[in-house]
Amino acid sequence: MRYLLTALIAMFLASESMAQVYAIPRPSPISTVTQVVGISEVTVKYARPAKNNRKVFGELVPFGKLWRTGANENSTVTLSDEATIGGVKVPAGTYSFFTIPGEKEWTVILNKDNNLSGTTGYKQENDIVRVNVTPVKTGMTERLTIDFDVVTDEYAHLSLMWEETKISLKIEFDTHNNVMKKLQKDVSWSPSYRGAEYLLNKNTDLEKALNYINVSVAINENYWNLRIKARIHAAMNDIKGAKEVLQKALDLGAKMESKPFDYEDMKKLYESWD
Repeated sequence: MRYLLTALIAMFLASESMAQVYAIPRPSPISTVTQVVGISEVTVKYARPAKNNRKVFGELVPFGKLWRTGANENSTVTLSDEATIGGVKVPAGTYSFFTIPGEKEWTVILNKDNNLSGTTGYKQENDIVRVNVTPVKTGMTERLTIDFDVVTDEYAHLSLMWEETKISLKIEFDTHNNVMKKLQKDVSWSPSYRGAEYLLNKNTDLEKALNYINVSVAINENYWNLRIKARIHAAMNDIKGAKEVLQKALDLGAKMESKPFDYEDMKKLYESWD
């Protein structure tokens, strides 16, 4: 009888219904937020505890003590490319995300050991960066929220909000350098075209932009790259060269099955160079 009971229990535990019983909601659900900055990415993975009528900072999360910045496992920050945080160069990689909350100042920490259980096993000598930030009072946030509320091509502000407190951390990327490095690895008409367009729109390194667009045109001459080449010539005050190239682009555009979306704009640009 005892063996039969054991067998029945084993079958029950292995059943699909039992597996479903264990698939219950977590009090602090896992969240992942990713932000593109230029051509780089920042990803934060963390658990989101709720306030639940508790006093959070100063009680549930004590001031002056290391916090895993979430619940359950330690939170992590992943950088796709080298970033600058608090004036420190941080290599691409995944880092544990810790904080030390305070009434007037917080310390934000990225630590090389990214596989910790909360704060257990944390060693300060593995910190790659520590940044002091000032908390500000904000509207009530019931569940811990990490997001990006300021984003440009070069930097983003990672914001943490819970209860009535908010902190922000600036994460910077050398987007221009990252674009140039990626272009050098991928030479075809489209990446070279995009690189030239990028430099033209930034109005910087126009000689390099011309080199890139010449590579693009040599691989596959078309309306799109010729119009960029014409604009680069104009930006370099070579209006004669700009008109010659843009006329060729317009001739190609007129033969396309679907007229380019900016064809009329390019015609007006050509006329403005008279």
